[in-house]
Amino acid sequence: MSAITRYHSNDRISQIIISDKRIETAGLVAQDGHHDIGAQARCVLKQLETLLHTVGADKNQLTRIQIWLADMADFEAMNQVYDAWLSDSAKPTRACVGAQLASPDYLIEIQATAYLPD
Repeated sequence: MSAITRYHSNDRISQIIISDKRIETAGLVAQDGHHDIGAQARCVLKQLETLLHTVGADKNQLTRIQIWLADMADFEAMNQVYDAWLSDSAKPTRACVGAQLASPDYLIEIQATAYLPD
């Protein structure tokens, strides 16, 4: 059995976990109170990038991204931010669905899987 290392943990969750070379993040939501999808998407993707750097990885090690949108009408605006963020990086697999999020203030939530570089 492989060791599991947990980072940025509290009583409920760990923000990022490594098991062998696999990296899993918690669902990430905007923390800055912005009320438009572009700003929230940028905030969440910045958090994701920071978490990856915490464990020695970057966007090129992403293998899967799951996106939940509170309103699918925000799909194109979110994609503009997402595409710019990944413009020079390897593209992971991705799913995007509409969902009721934990707070009406959240317009987007993202969870990611990645692998540590060799």
